[in-house]
Amino acid sequence: MRAGGDGGGRYLGVDEAAVYLGMSRRWMYRESRRHGVPRYYFGGKLRFKVADLDNWAQQQRVH
Repeated sequence: MRAGGDGGGRYLGVDEAAVYLGMSRRWMYRESRRHGVPRYYFGGKLRFKVADLDNWAQQQRVH
């Protein structure tokens, strides 16, 4: 993984992203696409960019 200055340029694996969002590993695989969480594939592995996860989470805010 690559470390960015603020962590925003950093990519997380499925397990790390699940912990970061407080979701299950299963949710990350099954529901991330359905819920519009930006995803990347590197070498056949699913990855999530920290900045994208933060932006997506902000968009889920309930007023």
